[in-house]
Amino acid sequence: MNETLADVWREGRQPTTVRLRHNFVIRRPDVDEVPAAAQLLNPRGVALRFYLLALFEAQCRLAPGAEWTGGDRPFRGRHGWNDFIAVDVAYQSATDSYVRAPELTQEAKRIRQVKGALLTLEGLGERALVEIPAKKGGKYRDHRAFRLMNETGRGAAALTPDYYTVPPVDKQMIEIPTDFFLRGWVQVLYPAEIFTWLTFRFLNGRFPARHQLLGNYLYAKKREHFHLLRDSWEDSCRTLVEFGLLHRMPTVAEAEAEAAKAAQGSFGSLFSQPSRPSGREDRYEPYRYQLTDKGLAADALEKCMKELVIRLKR
Repeated sequence: MNETLADVWREGRQPTTVRLRHNFVIRRPDVDEVPAAAQLLNPRGVALRFYLLALFEAQCRLAPGAEWTGGDRPFRGRHGWNDFIAVDVAYQSATDSYVRAPELTQEAKRIRQVKGALLTLEGLGERALVEIPAKKGGKYRDHRAFRLMNETGRGAAALTPDYYTVPPVDKQMIEIPTDFFLRGWVQVLYPAEIFTWLTFRFLNGRFPARHQLLGNYLYAKKREHFHLLRDSWEDSCRTLVEFGLLHRMPTVAEAEAEAAKAAQGSFGSLFSQPSRPSGREDRYEPYRYQLTDKGLAADALEKCMKELVIRLKR
């Protein structure tokens, strides 16, 4: 557990969920645009993670409708922005090895990662998610004074950027349980896995009855609205199932096979007829998934290490 995040939550409003506007993950149907989250899927990047952590911080501190300000949070040190995010500070690319660095070196690396995340978030044009002002004199940027933008980006009007305000309590929001932050999942999942998980949270909110009964899925045409590539989607779903954050529902063919197995030897099974042809009858049936939020209660790092050992033994 990240103690800084736990302290921020305990000392703040203690929300049970962090609310996220839909257009962060899905484009508007009348506009050909790429959602901001889909532009932050660099596997080694931390920009998506940092933006979500900033929203967590904002909703711990501010009431619904309040406009975000950085408050008095420092950029470095205990409970500073660099202390929010877990990054790999031990890896040495030059030697392809891990060496435990001194604390000051670790802090410098974390600060460099945070600054890089801010630059990435600012570099999305009209979809920019932060604004970094210039220092006095205009030669350098003042990263410590960054401003957070709404999930839809800063907008086209340069003089009236869309600064972040805490969303109202509304059923139309994506709801992220705070265990996603407090138990470390935001720190260990790859950006594509976070994006896929947020997509299921959107689908659950939009189609709750279907989600509970059958699970949700995305055909290729539907994935285009999220700008999710097939391989990334399928790989992320498999990983999220292994981590206990998703449950794959049985296909119709699997359910029928299980029912037939259960009925084997019964009088009725003597006269049963197959309802679908033999072979790959489920070839064009998409896998459906349900969210399993109880999985969020597990310690993310511990769970990931266990799954890594299992994969290696395979």
